[in-house]
Amino acid sequence: MKKLLGILFATLLGLQGCGDDSGKSQKKSPSDDNTKASTTVAETNNPQNKSQHTAQGYTPALWKIEHNGKTSYLFGSVHMGEKSMYPLPKVVTDAFNSSDTLTVEIDVTNINQMALAQKVQQMAIDPENSLESVLQAETLEKYNEYCQETKSPCSMFTSFEPWFAAMTLEALNMQQSGYSEQYGVDMYFIDRARDNKDILELETIDLQLNALDSMSPKLQDAFLYSVVTKDDSENDKLIQAWKTGDIEEYVKSSFEEAKESGINEEDYSYFMDVLLYNRNKNMADGLAKQIEDGRAVFAVVGAAHYGGEKSINDYLEQKGFTVERIEY
Repeated sequence: MKKLLGILFATLLGLQGCGDDSGKSQKKSPSDDNTKASTTVAETNNPQNKSQHTAQGYTPALWKIEHNGKTSYLFGSVHMGEKSMYPLPKVVTDAFNSSDTLTVEIDVTNINQMALAQKVQQMAIDPENSLESVLQAETLEKYNEYCQETKSPCSMFTSFEPWFAAMTLEALNMQQSGYSEQYGVDMYFIDRARDNKDILELETIDLQLNALDSMSPKLQDAFLYSVVTKDDSENDKLIQAWKTGDIEEYVKSSFEEAKESGINEEDYSYFMDVLLYNRNKNMADGLAKQIEDGRAVFAVVGAAHYGGEKSINDYLEQKGFTVERIEY
């Protein structure tokens, strides 16, 4: 279970790339995000900033789909990253350059941050029950220990539901580990596509927030527990798995660990259906339509959505497309 929250936010939910101020009321202009992204791209293209890590063993998973003379690609995103992820392998950038459309879960640069903050607060605030009063005893103990040890701003969560505290603390944890939405894969490609490609979205912020807010109290408790007890090394392991193209195995082991941790079958099925399988099917439907419309698509969605049963790849193959993993 301890790995699952990192998987959820880093590779499943595009809203993780929507900035650091989801729990604050001040407005963050989309132009600020554009400036950040442009600066990031400039930095990663500077030879002096290129990491030695990219020279060997850097093979994030990439798939291709041939249809009616055009080639589309599926590439997995981690929504928060770090500088050593860039430059991306040439085979990936060549695939992107050959496309006419960038498809993402959510265009994180085209979000009204004030409206998002207001919506999150409306959904997540529980005026009748404090966070501390709804947590199980063990979770509350670990939560208090974590807040004290990390000096996290936990007092701000008293009136919020556990899913919001978990989401925010996980983002802060990844930042403390050196990861940022500025280096998220989707942000990187959105910035590069802005002037010469169509940018299409497969989901909405409302859909992703509703999925979180509809979780049962027990599952929300389990999510928060996983955040405050997670090993410090898990963020690095996740990014390393993405870099080497092994994210599928990492995700699979994370889900199995979650199931073995004591989550009941009903909650586990909810997680898999609502936060993964149903979304995979809907995104596959969207991608299929774009490809059938004659687009050469470069799709960048959370890496956990690709590979395995009931994945985007699986649903596309059920529609008759051939999805081929590119080995390089």
